[in-house]
Amino acid sequence: MHAFTDPIIAVSTAPGRGAIGIVRISGKDLRAFAQKLVSKSLAPRQAQFLRLKDASQDLIDEVLALYFQGPQSYTGEDVLELQGHGGQQVLQRMIKRCFEVSRETSLNGASTPEAANQPLLPHLRLAKPGEFTQRAYLNNKIDLLKAESIIDLIDASTELAAISASRSLSGAFSREVERLLDQVTKARVIVEAQIDFPEEEIEELRVREQDKTKQDIEAIIEQAQKILAKARQGVLLKEGLKTVIAGQPNVGKSSLMNQLCEQEVSIVTNIAGTTRDLVQQSLQIEGIPIHLIDTAGINSKANSQRDVVEKIGIERAWKEMNQAQLILFVHDLGQLKDKDYQIAEEHLNQQIQQHLSDNALVVHVWNKIDLYDNDSTLNEINDLIQSWETKPNAPVLISTQTGAGLNLLKSSILHQLGCDLNLGEDVYIARQRHLLSLNEMVSHLSRAHEIACTRQMSVDLIAEELRLSQNALSQVTGEFSSDDLLGEIFSNFCIGK
Repeated sequence: MHAFTDPIIAVSTAPGRGAIGIVRISGKDLRAFAQKLVSKSLAPRQAQFLRLKDASQDLIDEVLALYFQGPQSYTGEDVLELQGHGGQQVLQRMIKRCFEVSRETSLNGASTPEAANQPLLPHLRLAKPGEFTQRAYLNNKIDLLKAESIIDLIDASTELAAISASRSLSGAFSREVERLLDQVTKARVIVEAQIDFPEEEIEELRVREQDKTKQDIEAIIEQAQKILAKARQGVLLKEGLKTVIAGQPNVGKSSLMNQLCEQEVSIVTNIAGTTRDLVQQSLQIEGIPIHLIDTAGINSKANSQRDVVEKIGIERAWKEMNQAQLILFVHDLGQLKDKDYQIAEEHLNQQIQQHLSDNALVVHVWNKIDLYDNDSTLNEINDLIQSWETKPNAPVLISTQTGAGLNLLKSSILHQLGCDLNLGEDVYIARQRHLLSLNEMVSHLSRAHEIACTRQMSVDLIAEELRLSQNALSQVTGEFSSDDLLGEIFSNFCIGK
């Protein structure tokens, strides 16, 4: 790994043509380098317009120069930003000139002869992806939650995701985690005091301490569950939901795809098996990104004699269902009383259950409700649905022809996921690692609570479970983080950020 003390440089704006291009440099002491580069002294935090020239005194570009003296900067080190025009060749000439100046010797008036012969900025190198933000984290300018929220803000695919990432960047998530850590720390202090000062053996006092310990742990678990609920929704905002539309041929899967996407994404005909390959499209439901996949109709009678293309399409459908978080299992109300169709549906349902990934959900969608026009018929339909062995929970009746029931379907999808729309903007972007750490914390707290509820509770065991819960929660903010985790997080950033 490169030394974290090396000065670094990179283009911080996106590749391609643009009105503005920014070159950013971060290092321990850039004042002398900056003065040599622009031929004037730069006052901290003041933009100065100047003409940047190369070694031959030919103009490179007219730029705005901004000098931020550490630790009052993004990285905690000295930072110099040169804002010029956005052409790639211009930006590369600016970087080339920076490297040339970095190798020059110090200005006249150096404190010692040795210092005068040293390069102005030794070991200057190109920055790695995310290294500016990593410097900010390592220099305690931000915690790991805020660092992650920066890339989440850049990558936000919906307005709600951008708002939630901004809340995390402002410290909302960090503050909640810190408050939770404070609660656990206080509980540990009380419990460990009972270990260090066990002279109080009065039964009444022991029972009171036991009740207080249980109450403290219960309060922490309740607060942790609230944070978990927000974090789960935050993960959905960041990653979206992989949703597969599945069912037998010609039940309306492609029509449902088009209705949900509000455009002609999939080809729709009366011919069974029109969809042979995967059709993918992303949409939003109440700000939650949904990655929708229309699949080939699964024919339970498919065998080696059938169309090879259809077989490949079915294989791909099963592969996607193995990885899906949600499956919309589409049924045809027009064939509801057909015994062969019922048998095929039950067989398909069993297969889907076998292919479900952990924690994946199935929503049963009954299409072609427009074929029925009175309440008595609808009651008959409900009776038939409930009589099937599949016995789906909360079936949704829709019509892809009229659009009836589609809003109910969207609400059902969010409900199945546990999304609380009442949270509104009171959500912050989160990641799977946050959920794992929070769940691990709750697990240790629950174990501590179980021990506290026993007649002869073991204070030592409670103290150990509280310690483990605190360590798990500290991983969220990065207080305890492995180098591998940091490398994975910051490698996802763009260069220059």
